[in-house]
Amino acid sequence: MTEFGSSTDLETLRRSGRGKFIVLGVLIAGALGAAGYSFLKKGGTGNPEEAGKVLVVTRGTHVGYSVVLERVGFEAAEGSFEAWVNKAKDEVPDLKVDGTEAIMALADRFGWGFVVFEQPGEVDFSKLDLEGGVPSFPEHVRWAAVSAGDFAFPHHLTVNPEPSKVLKDGTVSLLQALFEQEQLAALREPDALPVAQLQLRDKLREALRKLDDVPEAERMANKVVDDIREMLTEGERGAMPSLIGEPLESVVAHPLPDNTLLSTSRAFEIVTRDAVRADLDLAPEESLLSGAVGAEPGQRTPCSALLGGTAHVGDWRGFWWSPDGAALLSGSHEHGDTLWRFDATTPGCSWTALGAVAPARAGIEGDPHVNGKGMVARTGSLGGLGVISVVAPGEPEQLLGMLESTSLSDLRWIDDDRLVAIGTYELDGSRWLMFFSRSESLKVLVVSTSVVEGAMSLRDVVAVPGEPALLAVLGGAEDRLFRVSMSRPLAGMFAEPPLAPEKSPIVADARPTVYELDPTLFSATLLASTAQITDVVVSPDGHHAAFVVRGGDTDPDHDDDAEIAVVDTNRASMRVLTRNELRDSSPLFTADGKHVVFETRVELPRSKWVVTAARIVAAEP
Repeated sequence: MTEFGSSTDLETLRRSGRGKFIVLGVLIAGALGAAGYSFLKKGGTGNPEEAGKVLVVTRGTHVGYSVVLERVGFEAAEGSFEAWVNKAKDEVPDLKVDGTEAIMALADRFGWGFVVFEQPGEVDFSKLDLEGGVPSFPEHVRWAAVSAGDFAFPHHLTVNPEPSKVLKDGTVSLLQALFEQEQLAALREPDALPVAQLQLRDKLREALRKLDDVPEAERMANKVVDDIREMLTEGERGAMPSLIGEPLESVVAHPLPDNTLLSTSRAFEIVTRDAVRADLDLAPEESLLSGAVGAEPGQRTPCSALLGGTAHVGDWRGFWWSPDGAALLSGSHEHGDTLWRFDATTPGCSWTALGAVAPARAGIEGDPHVNGKGMVARTGSLGGLGVISVVAPGEPEQLLGMLESTSLSDLRWIDDDRLVAIGTYELDGSRWLMFFSRSESLKVLVVSTSVVEGAMSLRDVVAVPGEPALLAVLGGAEDRLFRVSMSRPLAGMFAEPPLAPEKSPIVADARPTVYELDPTLFSATLLASTAQITDVVVSPDGHHAAFVVRGGDTDPDHDDDAEIAVVDTNRASMRVLTRNELRDSSPLFTADGKHVVFETRVELPRSKWVVTAARIVAAEP
């Protein structure tokens, strides 16, 4: 805290009740010149009010405002309303007033040019002679500055304007209230200032700079938004994708069976604390919004049938979707997991809760995979056996597989009954395509992954809807995407498993029988070859696949980005849909197969934040 000075003026002496003798003494002192002034100063009467001195009256909940003011050039003292009133009673002789008047008398006596009041709506100013009378205080007003002493005939009261939505500096509103005062406002126009005020302006240059941060912050935020919009739209060198949300949204969109989109959107605002580095002010909830393909962001409507249209960020764990978008599993830390199913025959975003799903037991640790009927499958290990757990609301858990010394990965639903996974036999490292059926739970069909180019590093297996075929990625120096065709439908192979030559079923007590299939029933066709292939999905009609490729393979000048590509599922015909300097991922086809929805990671300029934008692009040229 700054130590009190010792000065007063004629008006203060009149209010002190000392009468005409003190007044006469002051008049005589004025005639005595410098020597007399010095004497009176030591005695506590004579310091004029200084525009650079501020007394801060807080509501007692926060401290440190005087430190902030001193850092930007002011001389400041700080205390609660009650503390300043008590100080006035101790320091001001013959004080006849109380409350706000007492604080102003204290400031008057010791040369404080201004008194700033925190939360002025809670302060009684009715006893002060205020220019224009006592104002009403809008909700946004946090500070009121009142002129004191020589600046107070009558008192001038100024308040902070509505705070900037961009600049998150709680002290700026205090400075704004102060610099509305005439003596300080003049410092912002230095051309006609006398020398004394130029010196004050130089002393308060840091305060003036902080005030300039307000418009600068607004300009910076607008520039960041423009840069985001340009990156997501004008930054494309290929077909122009459309934004599904606004630039100031972090969005993930998922196609639904009725050819609409469900967006999970978290709004944010660009903010800053210094007008140099950008930060985000994130909404506490995810909004669930429904809209037609091609609809403007503002045309989306809340999907109230699903979780009431909002998901609380701290509680919500995410959605896990069926391949066709007809069902999803919603995860909640508080309420557990719930299965939902979409009704495409009912207009609007029509979701029905099927019920709660029991938590996965210990050992069942794979990600949940949902089918269109609302069943959840996970891989895991129980008692040294590789298993697939299938659960549905109100139904007992079904265990498939139970394969000794086998770990399962890359689990996918082929249809509502059958699943495929890659199994690794831990004793020799051999890898297998493994097929499971809920209706034929005592059978497991397997074929070596070597049916695809004799290799073992197969991954990202997905089914081709309506056809006895899979797509799979073979890793290596380059990633290669293959179509793996089966010469017989999978249902027929479960009914009568076609065994590999010289192979017999592997029978074990209380476990399914394992059938090693004839590898000649499987054929592999190369569809695409590039440096990296991930996130493979197939269109609902089975005619096309979409996936992510590394940008450096298609654009040597931008080798750290990722693009969306498509290919015919029957022949090598890869086309890159997006060409930019961003990281595109997670493609999904719309229900009619005409568009690809995907996510784009955007690094916000002037910040360390990365947000996700949902975009959509035509699948065909």
